[in-house]
Amino acid sequence: MATSVEHTVMRKVAWRLIPFLSLAYMINALDRFNVSIAALTMNRELGLSATTYGLAAGAFFWSYVLFQLPASTILTRLGARRWLGITMIAWGLCSTGTAFVTGATSFVVMRFLLGVAESGFFPGVAWFMTRWFPSRHRGQAMGIFYAFGASASVIGGPLSGNLLLLHGWHGLSGWQWIFLIEGIPACVLALLCPILMRDRPEDAAWLDHGQQAWLRGQLDAESRQSATQTLGLMRALATPTLMMLTVGYLLIGFGVYSKGFFLPLMIKTMGYGDQTVGYLSSLPNLCGVIGMIVFSRSSDRTGERVWHVALPCLMACAGLMGAGLTLAVNPVVAMGCFCLAGFGISASLPCFWNLPTAWLGPAAAAGGIAVINSIGNISGYAAPQLVGLLRDATGSYEIPMIAASLFMLAAAACVLVAPRTEARPSPIRATR
Repeated sequence: MATSVEHTVMRKVAWRLIPFLSLAYMINALDRFNVSIAALTMNRELGLSATTYGLAAGAFFWSYVLFQLPASTILTRLGARRWLGITMIAWGLCSTGTAFVTGATSFVVMRFLLGVAESGFFPGVAWFMTRWFPSRHRGQAMGIFYAFGASASVIGGPLSGNLLLLHGWHGLSGWQWIFLIEGIPACVLALLCPILMRDRPEDAAWLDHGQQAWLRGQLDAESRQSATQTLGLMRALATPTLMMLTVGYLLIGFGVYSKGFFLPLMIKTMGYGDQTVGYLSSLPNLCGVIGMIVFSRSSDRTGERVWHVALPCLMACAGLMGAGLTLAVNPVVAMGCFCLAGFGISASLPCFWNLPTAWLGPAAAAGGIAVINSIGNISGYAAPQLVGLLRDATGSYEIPMIAASLFMLAAAACVLVAPRTEARPSPIRATR
């Protein structure tokens, strides 16, 4: 009977919340990275050098990191329903506003503001998941959520590339249409937020009283079992376990951005044309979507968490190492290695968040997620800089990819060591 109730309730919750949040995350990722396609014509029209463009693109991560914790503080006071809606409107307006930048200064300002606007979305959703999904269901929910974000990189290139063809329509350049058209969906989704979302199960009219009571009972039971629910945020984050997990997430970020920002350029060195590069660069991202779904489902089914993060990191390590060693000699093998790396990197991400959220407990989850995500996203600026420096110094991508593979190896080590840094048991398994 209990199993039947659980299945019914979690099915209702998933269908009500996951499609909306996942679609929003896809738009979030699209609005963050569409600048890379817009730059194909925007840089020339605005007279931006490569250095200035890099400065502006990186300005997003400055504010994204700085405003994570303040945004999460506001989140816990306003509630996810209100705050996520405000966040969506803010980043949608910033994205569309980028269509009207006139030079380097205004471009840097808009990218900085976009980082401020987007800073509250991901930690807000991750915290919101802890308010609706018991830990044994959270991995799969985060897997679907992440998969939609990854799919933005699959469809974003072709979509933005076609929008460039609107050059001259109504007197606007193609790159301006990219920002205008791709920024509108976030504003539309914001209007749906108060309709579809509720802050807690007791407010959900689409669950009957018995189903609300069952879900609240499950979530409350997990709260009582949380290892650090009585600790303050900073005390919890200062524990060796959370420190190791934070470092691990930072290292995973180096793998994400080392590959992500340079994949088309690396494929280009294999001798392919621009259009072919666009299609080939989507293959590792497709593999990443598959990896997210496979590993998050497996993690929820087995209840195991640590190896469902560490093993994908090791797979990514092997893929990046292999890509670096074969990039100049065997394009087919190199592409296979990039696909393995994409599978591993993406598979590790949704499973990762089960570890710190289980350790922090509900009281510190929102702020803890924000702090970990903030530190991890430092890699969003540092990794491309490191890859660029190594590329210029060596004349190839072999050393940068080998370095990225070592970051993923170190990430796996951090995740494996983290539960062993405390004398007391660590919540590495989902409760059942």
